Amino acid sequence: MKTIRHKCLSAFALALLALLSVAAARAQQLSPKLQNAIGHWQIVNSDGTPGGQAETYLVDGKLFGRVTQARPGRTPRDVCDKCSGEYKNQLILGMVFLRNFHADGDDWVDGTVVDPENGKQYKGKIWAVGKDNLHMHGYIGISLLGRTESWVRIP
Repeated sequence: MKTIRHKCLSAFALALLALLSVAAARAQQLSPKLQNAIGHWQIVNSDGTPGGQAETYLVDGKLFGRVTQARPGRTPRDVCDKCSGEYKNQLILGMVFLRNFHADGDDWVDGTVVDPENGKQYKGKIWAVGKDNLHMHGYIGISLLGRTESWVRIP
């Protein structure tokens, strides 16, 4: 009797585990618009000139980004001397400057952005416009008091 009960409980536990795995896999699926935010990007300055370059990628379902090319006028050896905390005097090239953005509808929200030029950390929102354009809005406090950058996909 115990053997049959044990087999039934084992089968039930296995079925429950399989069901949870399928649910977790579905939760990890991203909409095409969210997927379009992943890639290599040319950052465009507010005056329309090219800035640095960045790569966006996923870690545990969250969007991160790192500097892959310093902006014009910077060298690969430049550090973030105006930054504080863990970013203080960190090389700008390779710096993970976008962190912990999570999906909300078709946008990536509630992450943080560090601007190596002034060392400030902002809250942010990122969204794709088509397949080849990305917008990143950084702000302190309320979203209305921020600025939006445009990025263009690097093929």
